[in-house]
Amino acid sequence: MICCLWGTTAWGTPVTIPYEFVQDESIVARSGRPPRIYSIEGRFVLNVDFDVGIASFNQVNAKLSSEIEFYDYYKKEIMFTDDLNVLFNMTELVSTSVTDAKIDFLFEKNIPLFPASDVHLTVMFMNNSLQMTGYFGEPVADGYWYSLDAVAVPEPATLLILVVGGIILRKRN
Repeated sequence: MICCLWGTTAWGTPVTIPYEFVQDESIVARSGRPPRIYSIEGRFVLNVDFDVGIASFNQVNAKLSSEIEFYDYYKKEIMFTDDLNVLFNMTELVSTSVTDAKIDFLFEKNIPLFPASDVHLTVMFMNNSLQMTGYFGEPVADGYWYSLDAVAVPEPATLLILVVGGIILRKRN
């Protein structure tokens, strides 16, 4: 039923849907020798207003399978985190394009010498799930590249779409 939700932009009100990552289909990869792969487990909320053309993430509670290191340009030190929101700045991403099939996000770190350090993320809606891809590079010479490739499904709730265009969320038993 979720495909019907994304198949129209005539809602007139913002849509807020909690999602859960599919753990065996969701990873963060870090370049380097050796390259490293981290699985993702957790949830997030996606807010979309198709009429206004904006989208955002909140309540991002997603963890990597282990801590990952990254360079924090502003603190000038190597940091460690297992929090996807910290690594990809998900709640700070700004939507740059919103359609009923795809949303593009960007977090500009404003580091002129390292424009590749900006976080790019795309969400594509597919049947009863979404595909999330993203990437950024560390703001240092020869730094690591980080990429995100994940699948998420709506949290266990049943979406009933009424003929009049309303949404009722009902918890499954």
